[in-house]
Amino acid sequence: MVERGRALRRVPLGRTIRVALLGLTVALGVIAAVAIGSLYNARQGYEDDLARAYELEASSARLLASGVLEEVALGERGRAAVRLRRRARAGFEAEAARARTLARGDARSQRLLNKLVSAQRRARRLARSRASRRRQRGAVLSARDAAGALTARQAARRSEARDRASDDSRRALIVAAAAGALALVGALMLIGGLIGSIRRPLEDLVGATRRLAGGDLGERVEPGGPEELSDLGDAFNAMAEQLGTARERIEEERRKLAVTIESLGDALVVCDAEGVVTDVNPRAEAVVPQLSPGARADAEESPLPALELALTGEVMQEEGDRTLSITAARLGQDGDQGVVWTIRDVSERARLERVKSDFVATASHELRSPLTSIKGFVELLSHSEGLEEREAEFVQVILQSTDRLVELVNDLLDVARLEAGKMEVHPRLFDLGELIREVTTLMSRRLGEKAQRLEVHVPPGLPRALADPARVRQVMINLLSNAHEYTEEGGRLAVSLREDDGSLAMAISDTGRGMSEEELERVFDRFVRREDGTSGTGLGLSIVKSLVDLQGGSIEVTSEPGSGSVFTVRLPAEAERGAAPSPRTAIRGKRVLVVDDDPDIAALIAEQLRPFEVETEIAHSGKEAVERLRQGRFDAMTLDVLMPGQSGLDVLRVLRDDPELARTPVVVVSILTGSEALLGEWNVTKPIDPEELADVLGSAVMAGRTRVLVVGRTAVRSRLEPALVRLGLDHDWVTSGTAAAQACSRRRFEVALVDAGMRSPEAVLRALDLRGRRVGRAVVLFSTGDDAPGAAQLAGDPVPVEKAADAVLRTISGGLEGDDSEEAARG
Repeated sequence: MVERGRALRRVPLGRTIRVALLGLTVALGVIAAVAIGSLYNARQGYEDDLARAYELEASSARLLASGVLEEVALGERGRAAVRLRRRARAGFEAEAARARTLARGDARSQRLLNKLVSAQRRARRLARSRASRRRQRGAVLSARDAAGALTARQAARRSEARDRASDDSRRALIVAAAAGALALVGALMLIGGLIGSIRRPLEDLVGATRRLAGGDLGERVEPGGPEELSDLGDAFNAMAEQLGTARERIEEERRKLAVTIESLGDALVVCDAEGVVTDVNPRAEAVVPQLSPGARADAEESPLPALELALTGEVMQEEGDRTLSITAARLGQDGDQGVVWTIRDVSERARLERVKSDFVATASHELRSPLTSIKGFVELLSHSEGLEEREAEFVQVILQSTDRLVELVNDLLDVARLEAGKMEVHPRLFDLGELIREVTTLMSRRLGEKAQRLEVHVPPGLPRALADPARVRQVMINLLSNAHEYTEEGGRLAVSLREDDGSLAMAISDTGRGMSEEELERVFDRFVRREDGTSGTGLGLSIVKSLVDLQGGSIEVTSEPGSGSVFTVRLPAEAERGAAPSPRTAIRGKRVLVVDDDPDIAALIAEQLRPFEVETEIAHSGKEAVERLRQGRFDAMTLDVLMPGQSGLDVLRVLRDDPELARTPVVVVSILTGSEALLGEWNVTKPIDPEELADVLGSAVMAGRTRVLVVGRTAVRSRLEPALVRLGLDHDWVTSGTAAAQACSRRRFEVALVDAGMRSPEAVLRALDLRGRRVGRAVVLFSTGDDAPGAAQLAGDPVPVEKAADAVLRTISGGLEGDDSEEAARG
């Protein structure tokens, strides 16, 4: 019985309802059919009884008429009367037989009919026997009375039939109503049973769900009810089981995460959306104890940088004797749940970096100082006319070996600068075609050693390149050296230059060994060398790509094994043609103080500046340099950094603190040009390239200042940057306030040129931190004449973009004087 009950409970609910509704429909249909049949039968019986009563009544009348006709015929004589009597008698008998049929089922009507027939027959016999009139009359009256009684009986029968029909109809309706009520009761009982079978499992499920939602994951239900609810109960139990398992896994992962966070060597600080610290890990208590729960991340004593700055990448902060590396990440969508700060103590790493930098600086000084002397004096010796042919060959061998050694040292130092982010480029306008001819001429002897043919295609009328010529020369020499190295004897090398959509495309191709797809994927990686016995450090192409990227250019390579390679370098080109003063022209007739503790290096610098008509004086110490600057007038000075006693940095500090000397253009000539202390200064790296020295010194004389920070839209760059380059203004270009803040944190700027057409120039002004060492720091606003969404919020009128470079130059040169000019410069 229990198994049967369970089987019944497992019947699907939908099927149960369908079967129940079908059974109820059939029952109601049968009840309706029976009720209708009963009503029909009652009506039909009433009509039949009524018809028989009327017919029997009519038959009684006809019998009476036939008896009267027969009575009349008995009183006549003759043959006609005989025939009439026979006909009347036959008609009476026939009607009597019919009347008996109609009276069947009603005994009283049958008795009255028999009485009528008997009285009529008696009257007929009396008439034949010629009985007395009285007796005949009595028989006839008896027949008539019987006919009247039969007629009255039929009226009674009709009344009885009506009553009987009413009773039958009433009885049928009562039976139908009772059956319908029983069916309704049955339906209600069925529905009640179904609801009862559904309600209990549902109530159990609802209660269990509430308890499950309250955290009781051990809650289970007993599956029951129809099949659907039973399946729902099974699914609920399975879900609860999975939730319990999932919670166990989550708790386990949470415990692991908590242990991991607590054991992290990095400090984690969690802030809410309002910037209030809500949680920290144990490491944070040691690294940043001031950031305890409840403190504000933006408080004055907080070591955290600006949030927007930390969201873009790692920010280095000095906190007491610690160096902190800080990053931030938003929690939740759009940071609506706050921010998590990751703070790493990199003091030891910073110390090791400083130790490495000091070691590299010292080693480089020890290497490059003698190399500079050797290279410089060998170059001077090579130009001497008193050398014999064999001596000249020896000098060339020495020069080549020195150049090779200088290249190796330079490559290593360039990689170190690039890794530290301290590689600087000084873009200016120059004739790239002229540089190509110069480099190919220098490389021709080396190519001739392998009988290689070099083709140069430089069409006339090309715009000037907007790049650092020294770095472009380095790029080209490296690419040509590689092409020479990997091309067999008798091969062909080609250098071509063309204008390509606002840039200059320089292609260097060869017919050498080519590269496979795998080699192409790694061609610009550091320390990657081909395993074919060729020489080299594997640094050249990685340095080339970094230098091209730093100048806003691009480089790509196409190659196939056995078909040679083509390296294409694209560099920014001059936006507008026009004459511009040359930096080398700017130093003609200028008086320059050369400061270097090494007499040979100082003499070399003076000798290298002589062809550019520069008047030089030499000082061998920082103290002597300061004295000479105060005693006489100099248009510029070159300065070594590593000098005994008063170093070059000490000299710079003295100059910046002296109002009379603060505006003296200074070019640092040292191996330490990548030092953080020299960021923003004009510099030339030892060994010294004479043309680079002349260009940088001329630019410094023209600008008279250190770097200019330009904050503007990218679309405006092509309209403004060529003018800055033509005026020799060394500058950095950024496109947002956040980028400006980052640039100011990395470099020192004295003048900021801000695009008033940016969306929020006032935010840019707040982000600026001009930390240049010289006086007269200022901000110059410029406008392109377009709608400037943020300019209306600024005081003062921005200068037109066409005059922005001149305004910067006037600011640098002291052209803006007094309070009015200061206000105009700041907008």
